[in-house]
Amino acid sequence: MKFLKWLGISLISLIALLLIIALFLPSNFHVERSIEIDKPVNAIFETAVDMNLRAKWDPWLEMEPSAEISVQMTPEIIGSGYTWKGEIIGEGKITILEFIPNELIKSKIEFIEPQSMESDVIWSFIETDNGTLITWAFEGSLSYPIEKWSGLFMDKFMGPQFEKGLSNFKKLVESLPDMSGRTGEIKEFQFEGLFAISIKEECAINKLSSKMMEMYPELMDFLNENNLEIYGPPFAIYHESETEGFTLLECALPIKTKIKGKDNINFIEILPTKTIMASHFGHYNTVKTTYSELFKHINENSLNVTGSPWEMYITDPMKEPDQSKWETKVYFPIK
Repeated sequence: MKFLKWLGISLISLIALLLIIALFLPSNFHVERSIEIDKPVNAIFETAVDMNLRAKWDPWLEMEPSAEISVQMTPEIIGSGYTWKGEIIGEGKITILEFIPNELIKSKIEFIEPQSMESDVIWSFIETDNGTLITWAFEGSLSYPIEKWSGLFMDKFMGPQFEKGLSNFKKLVESLPDMSGRTGEIKEFQFEGLFAISIKEECAINKLSSKMMEMYPELMDFLNENNLEIYGPPFAIYHESETEGFTLLECALPIKTKIKGKDNINFIEILPTKTIMASHFGHYNTVKTTYSELFKHINENSLNVTGSPWEMYITDPMKEPDQSKWETKVYFPIK
């Protein structure tokens, strides 16, 4: 009996000691690995945000190819993600919350089964002389006491998987064709004009995508409430702002007839006008290459731009997974 008594006391003391030590253990964890890839940063960034490609490099999805995967892609990246469910890898989802083109992607990962947990996944991109250095990081908080103990071994257990994933990712990126986007024929075009509803707000350049994700659903709700239909592809006008690093963003949906606006939703009309136009083919993040070509053409031909440029989003990315086929028409009104 004494043995059992002392055994019980020893176990209680050990448990108490572990609980006390756990109080002083880190409440957060951070695991990261990096790799350098011999590709331009924009090509790497576009591959990282393309959830349709995730299964081709993700080390955990590689562990269970038969797992159920459901991909969600949004035109503006924010909200893109995927869910997974399998016997080996459990169940969960990952969603992109914010990004800075060619610099940062921040996502929330939610583990549902076998254990509930939420953490952050962060990708960062730095251009180097030899290509691009990317860092894949995983971080979050640890609950007391078990998770705080497990945090001591997080890097050891997860680090090798991160290394494998980055190696897979590197091979995938370097095997892909050039995804930097391309510019179609630059030409003068007589724009026919249109009616539309719009929302206009000043917005930081690096927050355009998240702002668009707020504006377009609000415009769609207005159409549905008023039994109206979209009469053409969505578009956005980029007005100048007096604030550095900002633009006056106007997101719009074409409609067939004139209507009255309401609150922050305006009725606008773009009159028939002469424009210089080019189609951009590729991800939205690469459209700046077409702007560069248009600016060059405008300067070389001494064209007089008379207003703000606009983009029309011709291709529905939910129907066309191949980003190289995504078409965005860029217009500059000219005299």
